[in-house]
Amino acid sequence: MMVIAIGALGGSGTRAIAQVLIEAGIYMGDDLNGPNDNLIFTRLFKNPSWYANASKEEINKRLDAFRDYMEQDRLSFNSAAVLIKASMTNPTFRQNKKLAKNILRKIFSASKERSIWGWKEPNTQIFIDEISDYFPNLKYIHIVRHGLDMAFSKNTQQLRNWGHRYDIHLSGKETDDEIAYKQMEYWVRSTQDAVTKGKKLGERFLLINHSTFCQQPIEEIDKLIQFLGAEVKKNKLNELYQVPKKPTTLGRYKNHDLQMFDERHISYVKKMGFEL
Repeated sequence: MMVIAIGALGGSGTRAIAQVLIEAGIYMGDDLNGPNDNLIFTRLFKNPSWYANASKEEINKRLDAFRDYMEQDRLSFNSAAVLIKASMTNPTFRQNKKLAKNILRKIFSASKERSIWGWKEPNTQIFIDEISDYFPNLKYIHIVRHGLDMAFSKNTQQLRNWGHRYDIHLSGKETDDEIAYKQMEYWVRSTQDAVTKGKKLGERFLLINHSTFCQQPIEEIDKLIQFLGAEVKKNKLNELYQVPKKPTTLGRYKNHDLQMFDERHISYVKKMGFEL
């Protein structure tokens, strides 16, 4: 049995990577949004205030529920209760009708035993240690998009939710340039953290440069399929090669003055394989 997790900084272009896996026949969940985020993982784990005080036991109980939902396609009453409580106390969600239907269906469904499954959710990068401890057969894929493009992204959710982990804080009074600086700082610190943790997994860790993935889809998708050990027929592979698209926001940093950033920021962008 193999479990695949995909994490990144929000807005890093992870939808295409998840789409490749879905079209290759890998189960990625039945409650996905437009970007292919697994909303069950979101409900259970995208909650900074809960995570700040959660014990390992509490985290593992939520991972139990997540595993049951994804791998077994069935929920015990205990797992259902954990998922319901997590969702009801998660500030991201105000509507739970679809979840309630899914939970009822899975309580009364026959159990399955999926040999391979996975999920994509940007906040997964916060939980690399926890999920790798829990799933000994985990393969983790981390997506990195150009740091300067990410600095000027309007998606500041992860910075707002998790910036305190790296002593980066928002007062709400920042100028656009100050937000861009803090976004860049968060990109550097969170990427360094994710790569350090990912490397502990050895060959079970894959780092994907988003720019390279879009510009060289054949080579990158072949590398991804090889990493997963999946068997994909040639005609299907040709379809997968068409999935990556260059985002319209690629290179948006070129429209901004970069003097606000430190040399260490620019150096790390280059170290991660991005051109300026």
